[in-house]
Amino acid sequence: MLTFEDFCGQSAHIAQLRADFSAHTFVHAYLLCGPRGTGKRSVARLCAMAAVCRGEGAKPCGACGPCRRILSDSHPDLHTVLPEKGKQTIGVDVMREMIAEVGVKSFEDTTKAILIPEAERMTAAAQNCLLKTLEEPPQDTVFFLITDQPGAMLPTIVSRCRVIRFHPLSVQDCEKRLIALGQPPQEAARRARMAEGCVGQALAIDGQRLALMEQVTRDAFSVRHARDVLPIVNLYKDDKERQKIVLDLLETAVRDILLAQAGRMPLEGGGYAPQAEAYARAVPLTGGLQLSSCVKKARMMIAGNVSFALALESILLEISEEYARWPW
Repeated sequence: MLTFEDFCGQSAHIAQLRADFSAHTFVHAYLLCGPRGTGKRSVARLCAMAAVCRGEGAKPCGACGPCRRILSDSHPDLHTVLPEKGKQTIGVDVMREMIAEVGVKSFEDTTKAILIPEAERMTAAAQNCLLKTLEEPPQDTVFFLITDQPGAMLPTIVSRCRVIRFHPLSVQDCEKRLIALGQPPQEAARRARMAEGCVGQALAIDGQRLALMEQVTRDAFSVRHARDVLPIVNLYKDDKERQKIVLDLLETAVRDILLAQAGRMPLEGGGYAPQAEAYARAVPLTGGLQLSSCVKKARMMIAGNVSFALALESILLEISEEYARWPW
């Protein structure tokens, strides 16, 4: 079972959350925000467990009946608010149904916990509906609004919540955490870099994505001349399912190349192809910064409905120009 200690590096407020829920001195609503994979939902569940825990000693104990029921998602006083089947948003009808459930007496005469895992999906009408409840909160009820897009929340909602901000771990700390969770050291290093320190995201990376990182960096950083660009573009231009992933992987690789060029972290051991490692050694930081700017422009091109092929071509041409600029 995960414990509060597992998330101490994610937020400075973890210790206070544990103390407040163990002592039953929590407020009625929390907005947990930060990048995906930083433990927001897991911490919300730990808080709910601590509030209902009937074990002795430190809370949550993880062994008493209420703790076990929350761990198995079978506790009658733990409610999770999700969009209706087939819909992308949480509408006002879903919110009204949840509020009606909140008004019913607790099944176990304890705290009711309401989790909204993707709070940014609430429509404006649903948020306004929730706002009325937050203004006059029911007794012994706590709301956890969880989001990686706090800007999508109405200011009036935010103002009625205690905001807890989560952040990624350093790559090194994320790697240590993954090893503690049973990941082999070399794979933990690769996952930690690709997930930029977000443990949850690192655990969700599958073997196919790890292999794709090596393939993409091998293809991209083997482009020595402009004539090499088109064959590489043709490898990816028709694979629409992988196009966003390819750009994400290139962005991650360029970020780590910059760190290597600045002397902050070696590129070796991160799961990159030897071609990318050679680029980081041969091209100075100014070249890496130019390539990073090019990747950002490629994202803007795609957002402006420019084809993926043209966006990728612009990145590869920049790499070929760097090869020409700095003799190897």
